[in-house]
Amino acid sequence: MQISLDQFLGAIMSRVDNLEATIDDLRLRTNIAMRLVKATVPELTKDAVEKAVREELEVTKNAGMMEESDEIEEISSKLTESIFGWLEGDVTELKEKMDAYRKRLQEAMEAEKSKVIDVAPAGFVNQLGQEKGQKKGKIVF
Repeated sequence: MQISLDQFLGAIMSRVDNLEATIDDLRLRTNIAMRLVKATVPELTKDAVEKAVREELEVTKNAGMMEESDEIEEISSKLTESIFGWLEGDVTELKEKMDAYRKRLQEAMEAEKSKVIDVAPAGFVNQLGQEKGQKKGKIVF
C-alpha cells in the first residue's frame, strides 16, 4: 500500500489534533473535579496535598514508571507547590510557563519555515542505480 506524503502527514496531524482534544478534555475534567474537592473539603491543607503527591510518586516509582535515581522529595515539593498554588487560585506561574511555551513554539515554527524539504520523484532511486557510460554507481542504504 502506497500513500502520498501529503496523505501521511494529514493522517499524523489528524491523530495529533485528536490527542490534543482528548488532553484538553481530560484537563478540563480534572480541573473541575479538583475544584469540587477544594469546595467540599475547605480544610484541605498543603500537607494533605503533599502527602497525596508523595504517595502517588511512591506508587509510580514502585511500578517502575520512574527512574530509581529520581528524588521523590524534590519532585514532591515542586508538585505540591504547583498544585496547591493552583488550588488557591495563584495562576501567575502557570501564565509565565504558558507564555514561555508559546514563545518557544513560535520560535520553532519560524525556524521550520526557513527549512525546505525536497522530495525526490518515485523513480529517482532507480535512476541513480543505472549505469551511465564507464561509470558504475552503487547506492548504499
